[in-house]
Amino acid sequence: MIVVLGIAAAACSSGPSPAALERNEAPSTTTTTEPPPEGVVTVVIENGKFTPAILDIDLDDTPIVRWEHQDPPREYTLLSSDRDENGDRIFESPLLQAGDTWEFDFSGLPPAIYRYNMFIGAQRIPGMIDTQEDL
Repeated sequence: MIVVLGIAAAACSSGPSPAALERNEAPSTTTTTEPPPEGVVTVVIENGKFTPAILDIDLDDTPIVRWEHQDPPREYTLLSSDRDENGDRIFESPLLQAGDTWEFDFSGLPPAIYRYNMFIGAQRIPGMIDTQEDL
């Protein structure tokens, strides 16, 4: 028991080496992530799905949606299911490779439910952005 407690204490008290402290450099990687900038909400693409798949946003606070592609074996294009008065898609992303991000600003559109999708082969993966105010 004493040995286990000693190992646990050593593990919990470990920190940067003296050489790392002397260099005074930030670590190359961290386990924390930065939140998106103000007004931006993020949808992650991972394991062939959107997280969250259904997103409720307040146009006054977060009008911009950023998609982050974290699904390395695949590439995707995001396609709006909704169309404007000319019949054009509301949005269509460029081809996204792993590590890419893409943003769309919904502030110029009326509050509504906007549906979009991507494809894995012939399988359609749906997502939804709800910009309507909650009643």
